[in-house]
Formats: sequence, C-alpha cells, structure tokens
Amino acid sequence: MAVTNMRLKLLIDTKNRKVLFAEADKDFVDFLFHILRLPLGTIIPLLKKQGTVGSFENIYDSIENLSTTYLQPNVNKETLLKHKVHISSGTGEVPLLLPDIESSPTSRKFFRCSRLQNNNCYGYVADDGSALCPSCQVSMTRDLSFVDPLTSDNSVSSGGGYVKGVVTYMIMDDLEVKPMSTISSITLLNKLNVKQLGDLEEKVVELGMDEGVKLLKASLQSESVLTDVFLLKSERETESMEETNVSLKLLINRESQRVLYAEAGKDFIDFLFHILVFPVGSYIPLLKKQEMVGSFHNIYESIENLSSAYLQPNANKETILNPKVHIADGTGDDVPLLLPNIESSTSAKFYRCASSSHGCDEYVAYDFSAICPSCEGAMNCEVSFVDLPSATNKDSFSESGYVKGLVSYMVMDDLEVKPMSIISSTITLLNRFNVKETAALEEKVVYLGMDEGVKLLKASLQSKTVLTDVFLPKIRVETYGSE
Repeated sequence: MAVTNMRLKLLIDTKNRKVLFAEADKDFVDFLFHILRLPLGTIIPLLKKQGTVGSFENIYDSIENLSTTYLQPNVNKETLLKHKVHISSGTGEVPLLLPDIESSPTSRKFFRCSRLQNNNCYGYVADDGSALCPSCQVSMTRDLSFVDPLTSDNSVSSGGGYVKGVVTYMIMDDLEVKPMSTISSITLLNKLNVKQLGDLEEKVVELGMDEGVKLLKASLQSESVLTDVFLLKSERETESMEETNVSLKLLINRESQRVLYAEAGKDFIDFLFHILVFPVGSYIPLLKKQEMVGSFHNIYESIENLSSAYLQPNANKETILNPKVHIADGTGDDVPLLLPNIESSTSAKFYRCASSSHGCDEYVAYDFSAICPSCEGAMNCEVSFVDLPSATNKDSFSESGYVKGLVSYMVMDDLEVKPMSIISSTITLLNRFNVKETAALEEKVVYLGMDEGVKLLKASLQSKTVLTDVFLPKIRVETYGSE
C-alpha cells in the first residue's frame, strides 16, 4: 500500500515559540487513535532508529538474541516480537505513517480445517495456514472471514478509520483531541493568555513516515508533542487480580550506588517478555497514575471523552482502548500478575455460527453477539484456537510462560536479558564495570509486587538504568532507617 502523506494546520504563538493547537481532519485523528491498538513490541524497532526507547529495546533485543533452547516449545519469537491484532473491518484503513506496521484490516487472517472430515473439525480456528487441525491432522488452510459484532444502530460504516470525516478536529499540543469549534478556539486563546493576535502565525505542515515516527517518539516523552516535532524541527533547520510477588537478587556497587545486574528466575523474565505482547493502550491507565506517559494519555482520554456521534459505526471505544489479543496456548498462563487490570490469560475467544450449513463455516468472530452473514444466526459457538505445529507439539514437556525454568537469567540494569554464566557473564562484567574491590559489592534480594511492576514499566520507557531507578531509592531508605 502506498505511503500516505497528510497535512496539519498549526496555530503558533511566535512570541513563546509554541504550537497552541492544530486543525486536523479525520486521517490524522485516525492515525493517533490507531497507535493505541498496536502491540508495544511492534513499535520498538521504529523507536530504536530514533535512538530512544528507554530500556524496552533491550528486552526486545534479548528475545531476538536468546537461543530457542531457553524458550518454551510453544513460544515463537516472531509472534512475540511482532504480535498481530485483529482490527475491525474498515477501521484499519488509516494513513500509513509508521513504516513496517501493517494497518490493513487483513493484518491478521484466520483459517479453518481444509477438509472438515467430521464435526470436530468445525471446532478450531487458527491465524496461520500451517497449523494442523487437532481433529484430523490436516493443514488449516481454508480462509475465514471475520465477523464484527453488531453496532448499536446496525448502521454501515463509511470511509473507514475510527472517526467521521465530516468534522474538523482540534489537536492540542499535548495531543488532546476534540471536535473543532470557533467559540471554543477563542476561549482557548484566552485560557492560553494570548494577548496580541499579531503574535499568532498559521502554518501548514506535511506529515510522512518520518514525522509519524517522531510523533510516536515524542508522545512517549513530552507534553508538547506538536511543538517538539514541528516547531523545534523548523527552528533547527533555520537554526483487580490477585497480586503475585516475584523476587530478584541484585548485585549492587555501593561506591557508585548502582545495580550492576540482577539474577532472576523464569517468572521475572516471563513478565518482561509478556509486556511486549499487549497493545500500547493497555498501559496508559497504569502510567497515568504515575503521572508519566508523555502525551499518550491525552489520546486515550480524547477517545474516552469523544462523543460516539463522531465515531464510525464500526468503531467501538472499548475495543480501541482495550483491544484483545490472542496469546499462544499456555504462554500467558501463570505469568506473574505485576501489572493491575491487564489480563494475562488468553483473553481473546473465538466463535462460529451455531449452524454448520453451507456458507456458515466461512466466518469467525471473537464476540458472540456477532451475526452470521450467511444465515443471520448468532455466532455463539466457541471454537478452540490452534497454534502452529511447534506450539502443538506434545512430544516435549512444556511449562507455561515464555522461557524455561531450569535456568537462571542475568538481567542488566538496562533490562538486557541473557542466560546466567559465572565465568563468561559475572567475571567479565565486573571487569567491564571496573570493579576493583569485591568488598564494594553488596547482594540484596528485593521483591516485586504490582507497585514495582508499574514503576518498572514506567522506568523502561524513560531510563537506561531501570533496576537502579526502581530499587535503589528503596534500598537507601531502608539503609538509613536501620542506622
């Protein structure tokens, strides 16, 4: 699909060198809303090129570099790093402003058994044509059409995307989105203390993939995204679940007050790897409480506050803000629940038509309120998801989670993960960190609950010294208190 360029009309306060707000049509708003549906792992390669992803890139690289020997048999690196989500029919037709990320609604396809030898074959669905039907062992290569749930008014979508195209939208510098209004614009100028209209300048800017990635990066870090991306660039050119505790053994350099690395079991590594599977929007409510998500929370709240009158009939707020993902059978089970209100189970279920008549077997849905396009009956018959052949290989014992449990892992301060080795890892690292006296080293066991899980997520977006930032302040308090 061709690259789509778009325009934004900025209103700039030339005196304070700041973008007050932008005037945008549906394509830019669709792009912003679409970001929240993308799994975090899909945007990390883009941010790496910009040189900024906090420490998430080290989790990503650790998965890339980790030998498959340490991974569970049902874990596939490709699906972990580039997790696919289903996007409702039509809503995925948004501008392609992020390279290498498919926004097509067909980015995730579904398949059924190609033979349908018996009724049991109807009970399975897969998202890869090389999966084998558990009933008859034939490849599941027959395409299925995905059926969305009914809209509240049964109306038909027009134009694709998430919001309607007959409206102009106001985008604040911090990415808050609301419908454009002349009166509200004047009120806003007064609120922003604009005294002289002569200080205002209107400027039209073009957005392509380069600006799309910069916008994504700034959204994670800044409360003045439009200013940072467009104005500063211009200036440079001219000038609920039960909490689970997990332990970590830290090696601390007391002289530099820094965590050198941590020794971790599979539970902590599974937690780190599991983060990349969930869409960006899943994390915004958690980080809002920590008062740090750059400007992403304004996109999130704009969707929450936007009247459904502006949304396409097939765009559902709940599915944009809390999209469901399928997690390979077993991998999500027993991953430590260190992030509140994020389901770690196989949250996406699949359904087919209750009838097995001709034509009804061509469709699949993951909402039992969907109506079969063939017979107009309810699609309320649950089907089992079939993973790739390696995922259904029963010859080898598989634990839950992502990595194997009979190994200890070394987690660096910047969250790089690798198998533990005393000689090649520990001694080499001590030399690399220029540790001369082992007396300066301290070993300490810390425990992670949901509070630390959220702090770790936040620090991963901002810092290259995540373990130090999360655990050393606590250690200092405990040390001072014991004196």
